[in-house]
Amino acid sequence: GDTIRISLTPEPDGDRCLEVEVAQQLLQTMGFRQFLPVVTACPGCGRTTSTVFQQLAKDIQDHLNTSMPIWREKYPGVEGMSVAVMGCIVNGPGESKHADIGISLPGTGETPAAPVFIDGQKAKTLRGADIADQFKLMVAEYIEERFGT
Repeated sequence: GDTIRISLTPEPDGDRCLEVEVAQQLLQTMGFRQFLPVVTACPGCGRTTSTVFQQLAKDIQDHLNTSMPIWREKYPGVEGMSVAVMGCIVNGPGESKHADIGISLPGTGETPAAPVFIDGQKAKTLRGADIADQFKLMVAEYIEERFGT
């Protein structure tokens, strides 16, 4: 039939909601239904020995998850958006160009500059210690511009 079952053994005193999250991720990955914007993140390699991109990817994913209940009501279709958070300038720009909005962080030893791509075009280069906050603001502006009424 057309049923997919997800069963996970929870951690002791763990949250049973993880089953729902995994089921939603599976349905979204297979293209059946969108629940949240897709965040493509770099897996990391020798060029990304810092954890900056990992923290930014988590920060962006958490920000999207927290904001979605409001955004879903205010911006129809926002759950279909794609975001890229890449760890270096080698593969980052290509992945970022394929997302609706994406950022390529500097790799280890590279100049602290992070190009941001919107709809396949380089829009801006972020610099400074607050790159994460700058990028979150750009994501919010992008959502307002693209999905606002």
